[in-house]
Amino acid sequence: MPFCIDLRSGLLHTGNVPGPHYFLLIIRIPNETLMVTFSPQRQSNTASGYTVISPKTTSLLREVAAAREHHSWIQSLTFSADGAIMASGSNDRTIRLWDVRDLARGPETIAVLEGHQGCIWSVDFSPDGALLASSANDNTVKLWEVASNPYEFVTFADHNEAVYAVTFSRNGRFLASASHDAMVRIRDVAQIRTTGRTPQCTVLEHISHVYAITFSPCTRWLVSASRDSLLRIWDLHPENIREIGRTKPRGLVGHRSWINAVTFSPTGKWLASGSHDRTVRLWDMATFQEVAMFDGHSESVTAIAFSPDSKLLASASKDNTVRIWDVVNQRQLTIIPERKAINTLSFTPDGTMLALGGGDGAIKFLGIV
Repeated sequence: MPFCIDLRSGLLHTGNVPGPHYFLLIIRIPNETLMVTFSPQRQSNTASGYTVISPKTTSLLREVAAAREHHSWIQSLTFSADGAIMASGSNDRTIRLWDVRDLARGPETIAVLEGHQGCIWSVDFSPDGALLASSANDNTVKLWEVASNPYEFVTFADHNEAVYAVTFSRNGRFLASASHDAMVRIRDVAQIRTTGRTPQCTVLEHISHVYAITFSPCTRWLVSASRDSLLRIWDLHPENIREIGRTKPRGLVGHRSWINAVTFSPTGKWLASGSHDRTVRLWDMATFQEVAMFDGHSESVTAIAFSPDSKLLASASKDNTVRIWDVVNQRQLTIIPERKAINTLSFTPDGTMLALGGGDGAIKFLGIV
């Protein structure tokens, strides 16, 4: 007999799918499991509504550790390049640094960074692991020295509203931030570290709030995602970096609602975006064309992340699920139901773990086997 799990209440039902709720229907057949999601808006058994999980993908992920020291929602997770330290930003206005070298013993807090006067929206390590950038609801971006005894290095207060995203370029030279004020600001971090002075930053303008940004691995492109449903691609060639705000960017059009997340694959071949329209889209950066639309989430997509080998793409949604997609074959591999919505996720640099952070203030580590 099939059974179904209410993804919101966690209750188990047998037989027919009841009521106007969100369900995961599990039908066991020889050597595989058919999982079908149902919702008030969608009752479908098309490719976007189910996934077949073989014994291999059933064991794709398993929980190996968890951390529960934040007192509110987790908004951002990031790992140092060597995988030794993880940073987490929360609505409790703190950033925690964790030693994650031995998850068999569990992650251990090594520092709590305080200074922001609002919820932390985003954190990101510099490529050398010496600096951590953070952005918050207090309209500021902070740089923290974290190589030895963590301390606040510098604060940028040039945004007029909440700063939703902050990210370093892969070469460590630039730091970009995106804000509710419809601005993207790019700062030369190398100059700050060398001279101690804050140089004038480059300003890029959207027509609406900017929710996410990402540098290409080669630092040639910066992509910004906004409430205007457009992905804008900015050319960061060294000869025109100072004039980039006055040039016309190349835009990627496809999403039908605002875009919450955007990221390059580590190889630089792909760009992925996640939207309030409930889809994840894959773009080929050689042609600037959409090559796949991953449809399966029943509510807004909140976060996306590529595995280090660029073969897997993880997405999280307000529908309380995380989905793993096969980028090469452009298909869904598995669904991970959670008790609350996941706001952020990140693969470890060695690709063996996927870290999840969400509405319950907990961080979960899933081993990829």
